[in-house]
Amino acid sequence: MPMKILSLLVIAAMPLGSVRAADVLPLPEKVTCAIPDKQAFQQPDRVHLTGWIGSRMEVNAKGRLAKIRPERLIMSYENRPGCQSYDGEHIGKWLHAATLAWVNNGDAELRTKMDQVAASLLKWQLADGYLGTYNLEGKPWARWTEWDVWTHKYNLIGLITYVRYTGNKDLLPVCQKMGDLLCKIFGDEPGKLDINASSAHVGMASGSVLEPMVQLYRLTGEKRYLDFAKYMLRAWEQPNGPKIVSVLLEQKRVDKVGNDKAYEMLSCINGIIEMYRTTGDAKLLQACLNAWQDIVSKRLYFTGSTSAAEHFHDDFDLSNTNKVAETCVTVSWFQLNMHLLQLTGEARFADQLENTVFNHLFAAQLPAGTGWAVYTVMEGKKVYYNSNSTPDVTCCLSSGPRAVALIPCLASSVDAEGVVVNLYDAGTAKLTLRNGKTVLLTTETIYPSDGKIVISVDTEAATPFALKVRIPTWSRTSTLSVNGKPVKVEKGKDGYAAIKRTWIKGDKLELNFKMEPRVIVGERSNIGKIAIMYGPLALAADEATLGKEGMAIGAISIGKADLASLAIKPEPAPEKLKTWPHALVFHCNVIANEKPQEIRLMTFADAGSFDESYKIWLPLSRNVLVDGTETRSRKGDGTGSIIDENETTFANTSDGTWPKEDWFAVTLKEAKTITRVVFMHGKTLNVGGWFDTTNGKPHIQIQTKAGGAWEEAGELKEYPATTGKEPGPLKEGESFQCQLTTPAKVFGVRVTGKPSFGGNPNQAFSTCAELQAFAK
Repeated sequence: MPMKILSLLVIAAMPLGSVRAADVLPLPEKVTCAIPDKQAFQQPDRVHLTGWIGSRMEVNAKGRLAKIRPERLIMSYENRPGCQSYDGEHIGKWLHAATLAWVNNGDAELRTKMDQVAASLLKWQLADGYLGTYNLEGKPWARWTEWDVWTHKYNLIGLITYVRYTGNKDLLPVCQKMGDLLCKIFGDEPGKLDINASSAHVGMASGSVLEPMVQLYRLTGEKRYLDFAKYMLRAWEQPNGPKIVSVLLEQKRVDKVGNDKAYEMLSCINGIIEMYRTTGDAKLLQACLNAWQDIVSKRLYFTGSTSAAEHFHDDFDLSNTNKVAETCVTVSWFQLNMHLLQLTGEARFADQLENTVFNHLFAAQLPAGTGWAVYTVMEGKKVYYNSNSTPDVTCCLSSGPRAVALIPCLASSVDAEGVVVNLYDAGTAKLTLRNGKTVLLTTETIYPSDGKIVISVDTEAATPFALKVRIPTWSRTSTLSVNGKPVKVEKGKDGYAAIKRTWIKGDKLELNFKMEPRVIVGERSNIGKIAIMYGPLALAADEATLGKEGMAIGAISIGKADLASLAIKPEPAPEKLKTWPHALVFHCNVIANEKPQEIRLMTFADAGSFDESYKIWLPLSRNVLVDGTETRSRKGDGTGSIIDENETTFANTSDGTWPKEDWFAVTLKEAKTITRVVFMHGKTLNVGGWFDTTNGKPHIQIQTKAGGAWEEAGELKEYPATTGKEPGPLKEGESFQCQLTTPAKVFGVRVTGKPSFGGNPNQAFSTCAELQAFAK
């Protein structure tokens, strides 16, 4: 993060733990960025939030960061090689987040803990600069393999942030010794190691050290760190490299970069942005913008995060249940949008930040702040980890707090024209204009529970400047007034509505966004489903709110997708579900067990936090097969189900034989009317698992009489071309639909096809993750 502060920090002779954040200024960078930010990164103590965002920041600091035991963070350094190959990353992540939180809240106890942790890194750094957790014997992990460089990256990020904000320059040599060691070990000169070969994911894990090495260059002015960063860019383009920049420039697809691992790739992209900011190389920015556009257009959940099973996948391949949106990915996506907002000053990046914060980021954070989910699925349960869980530290448990601690750095900002408001929350922002004058903004609102926002302006004297406010893309109706007089809402080229006038103390700007529900109609794997948003909030059905009857999530369908039928209306959340004073639930009309019912939806951010199942995509009609009995042509050797509505489990027919045909069936006790059947492929293995389409696509058959003959109903036309040996482009969990020509009343449904053998022609089998049938 660029810091362009001109005053050098001077700390009086007092214990560091007694220095409050309000007493310090960040250390300046010695190298001026080639590309100045259009929106300035704000020191965290400039913005204090007290609404919903502020409450999540508070529990992040008090419930998580302040509760960490330093000995747990240090453990793997004191006892090398440690308990996990990546255990060394946690201390740097914590120090980064804790420092930002301390600057914001001035917590003296947190500062004392920060000093203790930072000092421990100094203690455990080896003479040559090594500050990882692997031992000299190389057992079980050899130095400079696995996550060794990765650990140094996070130690650099944490320590650089600590040094900047505390002014404790005694720790700067620790950073430089790490940087010098990396320069000595890796490079394209004879005798040096190849950075691409030093970690998994085509070198992207180790390659992400680019970000702090560029920051170290700007902080110290030592050119060797910039030279190392340039080496990193060269290394990526080698035959064994991930080719991040070239692929993003030429193919403009993140799923074609390296091995498409999302967290590590986004970490590298954030480093590329720092390199652009430092050098001004325009192609680096273009590569990052191409990555951003590809994700937004084809790989982003509408809830503000990306990736499934930790990877980017083919266009619009967004699983609802398969390890959705690793929190580390959510944080890296947040950081990418933060960087692009600073560099371009464009509101489209702030829109993405709001969507991420209010939905997927807060959905991953336990509302009490003590825990974080590794994945936040679109349906199912959230599994939170905390200091008392097993494991007691995860990569995501350490990553999540970093994004929350960064929020005040971008919630409000300053550009060349004046002040900018990016995120709406109650609180204050003390901002310094480019001309050196101070402006204090005080915001009163309960947003996002209500669309009214009142911003009071306090200036030292009458001051001309623009006050820019973001008009959310979801808002169809927005009004704006200054001191009670209406102002026309017009967005500028940067996407903000700018009110340019001479402001005086006591001026009030009032914004009103019409908070209303809207329906998102499902496509591809979500055909026949809808999702509901209210203002910026994604909503979910949660068994914690399904009434006294204790309705199961699987019993619910929507019936009609129009807003009038749904009758969505916000209500104060019941006390037991109230995660902040203005929390809401939302009345919604649904069909449950084939009868009209009224239920209450809750925000995705809160859903699943009461240890119940939830679902964001709601079916227009219920899957009639969930109450049926499943059978298959052969028993197989697995225990998975095809009617558990979980695409990550599957049934198979593997028994060592090779029949001409396989089938998976579900039969019903009572006939149900259906118009549409969905088959979901299970697992692709090297010895089979798919249907061989050499002689035709898989077929759907139905029983129209109980125990009667199976009748042809259609084929899975979109199932890809495969052979017995090769699965072609078929993806695990991919779904295919068969639309019946006319509605049919059925007692059973089955899919049939020829099994595959892969690399073992002595047998053949197939797999099925789900078989579903719907009335609509």
